[in-house]
Amino acid sequence: MNTVPRDNHFIWLRYLAAFSIVFSHSRQFNTAPADYSDIVATLTWLFPGVPILFFISGFLISLSSAHSANFTEYFIKRVLRIYPPLWAAFVVSIILLFSTGMLPLQEVNWLHFFFWCIGQVTFIFVYHPEFLSHIGTGVLNGSLWAIPVILQFYLLIPVLKKIDELWLQQNKPHRIYVLLVACALVNMVFHYLHNTNPNMLLKVIHFLTIIPWLFFFVLGYVFSRDFNRIISLSKHWLPWLMLHVVVFFSLRELGFRWGRNDINPLLFSVLALVIIQLAFVPKSSLYWFNRLETFLARNDISFGLFVYHMLVLNTMIYFGIFENCWSCRMLVFISVTILVSIFSLLVLEKPIKNQRSNLIAFFSNRLKVTRD
Repeated sequence: MNTVPRDNHFIWLRYLAAFSIVFSHSRQFNTAPADYSDIVATLTWLFPGVPILFFISGFLISLSSAHSANFTEYFIKRVLRIYPPLWAAFVVSIILLFSTGMLPLQEVNWLHFFFWCIGQVTFIFVYHPEFLSHIGTGVLNGSLWAIPVILQFYLLIPVLKKIDELWLQQNKPHRIYVLLVACALVNMVFHYLHNTNPNMLLKVIHFLTIIPWLFFFVLGYVFSRDFNRIISLSKHWLPWLMLHVVVFFSLRELGFRWGRNDINPLLFSVLALVIIQLAFVPKSSLYWFNRLETFLARNDISFGLFVYHMLVLNTMIYFGIFENCWSCRMLVFISVTILVSIFSLLVLEKPIKNQRSNLIAFFSNRLKVTRD
């Protein structure tokens, strides 16, 4: 594993990816103007939020696992990063459903409601009961399908690192690239089948497993593993960005719709080079920019934007908020999503993060007692 500089600009890229997802889903408002939908569709295909977040996660989590004393510490850090805002979003969902009348008590199938609640606080986010289908897009918080995929990578990364260490000991470092190519082929074949011959099995694989998405995570791992070699491919991000844009529009003209979650691995590899070059450009000489970057990094709400935005969007659709004023609707949508994310950060995520060392020590001691 190469030495990766601690100073980076990933915070801006995480925000760009999060807002790519937010704006992409804003097209689901039934009052979205055609011009707006076309522009947003193109931009979010050029810069697809979910694959980029998966790639950045693969890169950073590979480093995080190396900096953790043991698997217990590593996994507790990851759980505390993911679950507090998810549970907060679940509580907000329950309050919204019953306090606003979106879900009348007499219409609830309580057995299905119980199963839905279990899914929302664990990892089964693909269960969408019929009694919630009348709200907004029909899926109260549909973005959460990505959470089980991320959790699977958290569990997989220690195994991947052990296998890769064995390959390095055998003087066969190229094998990780063989694995990466295999993941790329699986990704392409899956999305082709999923788009041309959709069925329940492919839907389950798509929304419940890491299989179609493993390429993005492994690519992030490879970039962190061979960081020095990859960062030296170019001294500037602009040529890679130009190549990405040219290839994207060329493929679109030829009839290939390689974008957003279905982005082709070859095209995404070019975009990944743009991301990694941008993440490690030299530090700015502008004092205010560096202060802003530090502030955003210490108060990161990018994950909150991802978690809460569909909840806000579906509530607004259900109540028809600002149906006749598109600019007002977007302003409220973005503002409320940001405010809820900030509230979640300050009230829940930061206090838990401040207790992370104590929680790691507690669970480590409990596990040690159990083993003894």
